[in-house]
Amino acid sequence: MASEKTPKVAKAPGPRKVAKRPPRKQKKSIKVLSKDVNYSLCIPTTLLKHCKNLEQATYAVYQIAKAAVMFNVGEIVVLDLNDTEQKSGHKKLSESMLIASLLQYFVTPPYLVNIVFKSQYRTYFREAAKLPRLPSLPYMRYLHEDEGRYREGLAIRMTKPGAQGKKSKEFKQTKYVNIGKDQVLELKSQLVPTNVRVTVDTVERKVVSPEEAYGDYVGAKASYGYHVRIAKSFGSIFLESSYADGYSQALWINCDDYYYNEEKKQKLLPYVDKIVRPEASSQSFSNVLLVYGKWKDVQHSFEQSKQQFEGCEGAHQFFDGQLGLPGGPEGCTAIQDACMVSLSVVTRL
Repeated sequence: MASEKTPKVAKAPGPRKVAKRPPRKQKKSIKVLSKDVNYSLCIPTTLLKHCKNLEQATYAVYQIAKAAVMFNVGEIVVLDLNDTEQKSGHKKLSESMLIASLLQYFVTPPYLVNIVFKSQYRTYFREAAKLPRLPSLPYMRYLHEDEGRYREGLAIRMTKPGAQGKKSKEFKQTKYVNIGKDQVLELKSQLVPTNVRVTVDTVERKVVSPEEAYGDYVGAKASYGYHVRIAKSFGSIFLESSYADGYSQALWINCDDYYYNEEKKQKLLPYVDKIVRPEASSQSFSNVLLVYGKWKDVQHSFEQSKQQFEGCEGAHQFFDGQLGLPGGPEGCTAIQDACMVSLSVVTRL
């Protein structure tokens, strides 16, 4: 007799899993005091954390320099997050000095590199020399109206003529400027300090301001392309601004953070979705600072210099909000990529 099999009973479907929605972004607007805005970038030394060699480090810094020049950034601040200080007399460049030196290299004309940078550090630029020059730099442009009359140069020493056999006396001022030509340029009626980079009018043979030569394409402190400085602490970011009026607003851009808690940070820093510019400006420029990196690193840097800011509860009190980046999960953008993307976003708000 054949055995009877018990029919299988299908299980009732369980509750359907619903994908968790990302938290709704809290948004706000910020007001600036002028129609025109200067942007400063604050880059942490963690930029080099994912770089395995000098070639990768150079290219990461190159991308930041390219974005800064393209969007006419006036200042780049390198935030040193290393707790251990570099030993004095050590010839190896620290991470902050390497980033700052590469940034400065990319806005230096090729014919001035060997006299601007010390010979023992030129080996750090071997990969940078292989990359294209930044075409957006003001002195790279050739305008038909001025026929390329403005040129970057370095004031070089002159000696006082004296009797033969006697040691000549060096002048602290000079009228000779190296502009990368076969012959140095002799200024018509000016004396300038030696070893100083200047902008010259090659037709009138005189030193002119970068503003006269390049208009608005000048960085902080009349620098060429952008001004570079190193911040050793969180406090020096804000207290040592290259602008006399400091920063009118500061925004944080989350990047290089794969464990970002968006819901938690939104309560401290809402997203900025609009920058309100006045119809009538009370000042010529507003200076907006963009700070990049992980919030954990920003907060840690604040804790290291917390004694400078009595009564402050955290780093969030220094920021007007955070700037969201389009595409991809929040925080999963490399610092060098975040610079280009964030500048394209913020200039259109």
